[in-house]
Amino acid sequence: MPTVAQYLAHRLHALGARHLFGVPGDFSLSLLDSVLETGLLEWVGSPNELNAGYAADAYARTRGIGAVVTTFGVGELSAIDAVAGAYAENVPLVQITGAPATGRDGLLLHHTLGDGDLGRFARAYGEVTAAGAVLTHEDPCARIDEVLAVALRELRPVYLAIPADVALAPAERHGATTVVPTPSDDGRGSVPRFRQAARELLDGAHSAAVIAGHLVERTRSRDAFRALVAAADSPVVTLTSGRGAIDADHPLFAGVYVGEIGAKRAVLAVETADVLLEIGTLMSDAVTGVFSHRDDPAHTVHLGLRTARVAGQEFAVPFATGLSVLTALLADTALHRELPDLPPGGPVAGETLDQDALWAVLERRLPAGSRLVTDIGTTFWGAAGITLPPGVDVVAQPLWSSIGYALPATLGCALAAPGRRPVLVIGDGAAQMTVQELGNLARRTDAVVVVVDNSGYTIERALQSPQAVYNDVASWDWTALVRAFAPGVDLRTGSPTTPAELDAELVEALADDRMTLLHVRLDALDVPAGLQGLADRVHGR
Repeated sequence: MPTVAQYLAHRLHALGARHLFGVPGDFSLSLLDSVLETGLLEWVGSPNELNAGYAADAYARTRGIGAVVTTFGVGELSAIDAVAGAYAENVPLVQITGAPATGRDGLLLHHTLGDGDLGRFARAYGEVTAAGAVLTHEDPCARIDEVLAVALRELRPVYLAIPADVALAPAERHGATTVVPTPSDDGRGSVPRFRQAARELLDGAHSAAVIAGHLVERTRSRDAFRALVAAADSPVVTLTSGRGAIDADHPLFAGVYVGEIGAKRAVLAVETADVLLEIGTLMSDAVTGVFSHRDDPAHTVHLGLRTARVAGQEFAVPFATGLSVLTALLADTALHRELPDLPPGGPVAGETLDQDALWAVLERRLPAGSRLVTDIGTTFWGAAGITLPPGVDVVAQPLWSSIGYALPATLGCALAAPGRRPVLVIGDGAAQMTVQELGNLARRTDAVVVVVDNSGYTIERALQSPQAVYNDVASWDWTALVRAFAPGVDLRTGSPTTPAELDAELVEALADDRMTLLHVRLDALDVPAGLQGLADRVHGR
């Protein structure tokens, strides 16, 4: 009979996971041995738990589930920042803690605070997860299923602490499956009332704009969203958090909307529409240009994960149902198509290698179907200003904004979708946070990594105190460093100093199947247009 740990492995595999990220520790060793005996999940060891959590987060964004294993106390607390980010960003990540065997409460064990309280860290995780369980010998498999179902239903991280003896106990429910109930009407007529309210708002409108947010991708609703777009026959914009919702070459795409600092075409599309259709959006400060977006509840239909709003009135309508209802309504509504007649704009490369040139070259060379991974600093704002090729999305963390996320996230992206090559563009300050993962990237992936060396935290310089010493970081030789992290690995490095050299390096890198790292030095005060717009907005300019 399989063990409880093996039962969990079977569940994760059935839900789409093929890898398991983490760092071992003595309390998790029996758990790991038993899980890996199944051969269902490939172990991906990280240099630290935070990196493992970031990688598992990006993996879950692609495959619909991701899991990270840590040891009790020191390990799980190291990963809690990554789990909190998954909560903020609607990512179904499973934090698995190898815990001390049952019956040890009160003992002065290592990895504790020396007071015998073994429940502290599970309580801490209660603040950043949608569900959790400390398994016991009382029906542990049922608890696993309950917790996993919440992760999938709520698109939030969950917590499983598995004591060493419970991990090896016989699983009594080997033939069971994890059942995720399909959301439906709440029995109070919410769906018909939503339909009627949306119909009344649309009937009084001549034009609309569709705004795509992150939930389109998290819920794997791209096809349903594109059906809605076809029915609306109206301009479509994406937030920076939802750029994979629709390709930039779609005839109705009007650009990336970041409030007043976004693409002018996108701003015009939103500002001139009679009705706004917000599909899976979360209008946080970073994606709205510090709340410079059109905030117009009276003329907005908003679809969230569990609720929908029409003209400020809320209905208990789940996302998929809301999409279906709204699509049907739009198919019967005669909206006037008003796509702003403006060029998309974007950076232009000059003779000097600066932010404009960097992003102009990247815009030209990014392959269709690849994945652009950025951190929340200058690279996030540079990416916001370019037009993406078909099939390219952006993996970033705009709400939680934990610096250093992108480098381990690139590993998660690469392992989750081997056919989609990740291109990581990351500042030197962010890269120094999680640099150890370069070893795994070099050994296990064909990622193209562009380190933007601008001597520290340029996004902070743009927002305040540009000459402050706290924004400086030590200067590193990135091409030597990646070879030190991956001795004997056949990889490519380069240090282009002109736009033409960067272009040539990218062409060669993308024609090669080795991991490539390009070290690009830029001025510490050089910022992309989007970040300059954000800074101007912050300072009231």
